[in-house]
Amino acid sequence: MFRSLIRSGCAFCAVLLLGLAPAIAERSFEDYLDRLSEHPQIAEILEKSVMHSEAAGAEMGLPDPMLMLGLENLPVSGNSGFNRDMMTSKMIGFSQAVPNYRLRRAKSDKQTVLSAQQHLAADYVEHRLYAMLTSALAQRQRIKTQQNIARQQLGHYRELENYFKGQLESGRRVYWRFSQVDVERSAVEQRLNDLEAEQDAIEAELVRLVGEVPQVELPELSLHMWNGMPDRLYPVRLAEHNVAAAARDVEAAKAAYGPNYSFSAAYMQRDRVQGMRADDMFSLRAGVSIPFWSGSSQEPRKRAAEAGERSAAAARDDTVRRWVQQMTALQSRRKAAEANIKTLAQRRTALRGLIAATQRDYESGQSGLDTVLDARINLAAIAAQLAEQEARLLILTAEYNSHILKEERQEEETVR
Repeated sequence: MFRSLIRSGCAFCAVLLLGLAPAIAERSFEDYLDRLSEHPQIAEILEKSVMHSEAAGAEMGLPDPMLMLGLENLPVSGNSGFNRDMMTSKMIGFSQAVPNYRLRRAKSDKQTVLSAQQHLAADYVEHRLYAMLTSALAQRQRIKTQQNIARQQLGHYRELENYFKGQLESGRRVYWRFSQVDVERSAVEQRLNDLEAEQDAIEAELVRLVGEVPQVELPELSLHMWNGMPDRLYPVRLAEHNVAAAARDVEAAKAAYGPNYSFSAAYMQRDRVQGMRADDMFSLRAGVSIPFWSGSSQEPRKRAAEAGERSAAAARDDTVRRWVQQMTALQSRRKAAEANIKTLAQRRTALRGLIAATQRDYESGQSGLDTVLDARINLAAIAAQLAEQEARLLILTAEYNSHILKEERQEEETVR
């Protein structure tokens, strides 16, 4: 009975897994791109954009009016009843402050600029996350390739060891080759351990990016053209938004010289006193500020805002120089990776020809098996280097593309 229950449970789990397998397998690279667009980093930046957008509207609003209740002209001595002194009255009124419109507009414009900057930053982060996902998938692909190559090398070293054992039994002195094989094999085994650690780190990065380890192949990646204009790069465009925001601070500092307004209204009720008629009264007041202390208030703020604008412009210029240098360096590193791939591919072709020749010599008895196996080990080492450079080219291409504004991108060549 117990065994039948176990079988039934296993069968149910198998059916469940088979039902879930198609859903997992059907996930495409585009599905993971959709997940990237929902990444917490992007959500955080978009919420900041909403924050600045709401603040832009709030800056244009007026402060709350003030409701006033009171007693007017109440004597401080004598009898102060309302029915005895007609100068005393009950009062109800309100006042409203109207801050400088130009100042409010400048502050609102700054918040609008900051909101647009956050939208741009969210777009940039999305493309950076795409580059990170591409890099992680390329690294995982490279690790799997190098793991297979390392296992092939270990197999060749086992064959070498067996071959040298036979040579020893036949009386040849090949002791030194055993130590050489042990050293080289130890290096390959250490490399396998390092690759396993790299794989764990890459899979953890994939989980951070999309919530799981994608079981998808890396799609073709095209290099995007950059016309050399710095303002076509995300970091430079973001720095320009900082300059625009600083310019709004200058506008606000200049607008602060303008007047602030206020007005108030009050209704006063008076009672009749000893048969005398005391009419109710209504009063209106209007006020305007005078920049009397501008020398110690508005002027220092204006100079500070202008210094802030110059600082933002200098930071923008530094960003331009730095990113032109970085893009040039990325392009140079890409070209180096491409050249390395061509060189290694040529070397691989030459080694394959050498292996074929040594195999013929071995089969004809003109050379030993160790010559063939050494050539195969070298070919595996070239293949591992080639996998390294191919992954490097993909990573550098994704990095290069991610810094170029989306609307400025033009495909130049397909990397993979």
